[in-house]
Amino acid sequence: MTGNDILITIVVSCLSILVVLSLVVALLVISSNRQNRHRAELASAELQRERDVMKAEREAVQHTLHEVGMELHDNVAQLLSTTQFGLSTALNEDPRNGFVNSAYASVLQALGEVRRLSHTLSTDMWRNRTLDEAIGIEALRLQRLGNMPVHVDVIGTLPVMSIEVNTALYRVFQEVVNNAIKHSGADRLEVTLSAMPLFNLTIADNGKGFDPLTNRSGNGMANITRRCDNIAFRAVCTSNPGQGCKWRFQELPASA
Repeated sequence: MTGNDILITIVVSCLSILVVLSLVVALLVISSNRQNRHRAELASAELQRERDVMKAEREAVQHTLHEVGMELHDNVAQLLSTTQFGLSTALNEDPRNGFVNSAYASVLQALGEVRRLSHTLSTDMWRNRTLDEAIGIEALRLQRLGNMPVHVDVIGTLPVMSIEVNTALYRVFQEVVNNAIKHSGADRLEVTLSAMPLFNLTIADNGKGFDPLTNRSGNGMANITRRCDNIAFRAVCTSNPGQGCKWRFQELPASA
């Protein structure tokens, strides 16, 4: 065998080895890509399953709340109305009876609260009412009761949101306001609904504030965060002792 033949043999062998190595590398890359796609598909399927479970849970909760609201409206409110009628008759007979007057006023207040509660528990309210309208009505109620003045400001044209989102944000608003009334010592509440750049709801009080990192009173903050997670909103609480408290609920971008 001549020197040229040996050189050709070596070159062919090297090329063959390179081809084999290239095929092996290509097969490894293809296999790795398939594994990554499979993992991504599994993760996507798991995420979808979790979303479906959360959706089913939310629908079940909303259905239960709706039923509770109907029971309050149809049964408890009816009983209070009957009591109101009886007390009204007693007052007609003896208008100066202080006990009956007091009981009559209490029943009227209880009846109003039961009707309000039954209305807010029902998701039907969102078919003819926007979030800013519902918050405005609740703000007026709080001012009438004298608990706390609430100023509501709307910036921009608010987007049309689903019943699910409206319900969750309204519940969050109620919980934040309730916490402020019970714990903050505030004498004013500022509520802002803004459409820019993404919808956000801000609730701020001028109370005594607290340290969010060390606050462990109840599980209210966890409930608020969980409600927002379920509707793709971010909840951020900013507060310091002596500086009031500010909650911001921001709609997350679609890609987040």
